[in-house]
Amino acid sequence: MSDDCGCGANDAASSASADGGPGASGGAGPRPAKGSELANDDRRNPFADGIDRRRLLQASGAVGATTALAGCSGGSDGGGGDEPAPTMFVFNNGDRTLSVIDTESDELLTTAFLGTTASFPANQYATGIDDEHDVLWLNVSGGVRAFDQRTLEELAFVETGYGPNYPNVTPDGEHLLIASGGTTGMAPEGDENHAIFRVDADRDSDAFGEVTAEIETGYVGPCDMTLGPDGDYAFVVDVADEAIRVLSVDPFETVTRVDAGEPVTEGNVLPFMCTASFDGELLLVENGEGTLGGDPEVPREGSESVWDISDPESPEEIAKVTRDDGLPGAPITSEVAPDNTAAYLFIPGEGVGVIDLEANEYATTLDVGGSSIAGAWGPNREKLYVPVQDANQVAVIDHASREVVATVEAGEAPTGAVAGTVRPEEDAVSRVQASLASLGITFGEMEASWCMDDHCYCG
Repeated sequence: MSDDCGCGANDAASSASADGGPGASGGAGPRPAKGSELANDDRRNPFADGIDRRRLLQASGAVGATTALAGCSGGSDGGGGDEPAPTMFVFNNGDRTLSVIDTESDELLTTAFLGTTASFPANQYATGIDDEHDVLWLNVSGGVRAFDQRTLEELAFVETGYGPNYPNVTPDGEHLLIASGGTTGMAPEGDENHAIFRVDADRDSDAFGEVTAEIETGYVGPCDMTLGPDGDYAFVVDVADEAIRVLSVDPFETVTRVDAGEPVTEGNVLPFMCTASFDGELLLVENGEGTLGGDPEVPREGSESVWDISDPESPEEIAKVTRDDGLPGAPITSEVAPDNTAAYLFIPGEGVGVIDLEANEYATTLDVGGSSIAGAWGPNREKLYVPVQDANQVAVIDHASREVVATVEAGEAPTGAVAGTVRPEEDAVSRVQASLASLGITFGEMEASWCMDDHCYCG
């Protein structure tokens, strides 16, 4: 064994950049000057109450094993060459690591240190088994960051100037759309401008990562972004303006806006998140049902609306599911089954709710072992992967049976997830950093996602 194999934990820890961590290079733009101002001041230190003994033993063992190899590992292609490698990427908000899961065996492959995180990464299209898209688009406070799935190096930073950012990639992978500025915690009245951005998402383009078009919306709170399957139309919920906005992607402009409907309380509807079905027939909309502001006058109880978007320029609400219909809590977001038979609602503190879309009725609540706010379909779109924040695991829901069929260990406070067919290359140093991060040792700025703990969504 050569002397090159003798680096220890201190060397691995010091390799993290003091002002940026793993994403400090690679041609990305500077971190936003407003980032610390926009970050959620109420976010919880996940290590404030100490570290449980099991995690300590696991992390200590991993540090010892990977440190011994850190100086000798030259890295390898984790994606299996040109063959698709069905994968789920899970972002752990508590320690800024990335858990990589094999979606065929539902096993944890590795945990790497990323230095940043995502709550709602762009996760609907360009993630199927036949797609070759290899970029992770992460919504962070102040903008969106792009990372290479193989190297986990930062490729671009799109600064929006807004804390909340909700991205989605068009099915052809050409454009990234970002709804920026919306939150149900907004003041009821304001004179600021919010905005929706279109970004070049083609890695072969000289303009990759650059804003190619922008729509200033006024103070309406564009609070989520979803797309139809042809990539011609996008749907945005304007939380403060009580409206569903329909955009054409090219040219990038608003083609229509429709009223969000009638509230079920004495307050407002407050539409704040939305998901289009894969075939472009349905739109699921999460509603706050209350009043705007950090301390709402009317407490929010939530509802779920089902819209017909078969004619994308004329959306029509066809059903609304409320507490009176069995909804156990306020859904944060949803995913629609590929066959349009069910919608899965992420309801913090309750589990994953299921709406039968054939009857448009609330069917059941699945116990995922804790609280979750988001999830994503695997590349084959047969299983739904649900990060469970307070259990440090990912619940796997099989759509055919509508049951939890597996749980996979993750890092601290897993929150966002996205599918892919490319896996990160082995990096022993990153694994050491991930193990140390799980013990509460931080590297770089530990940048916040807009989504943190109980305050990590539009609200």
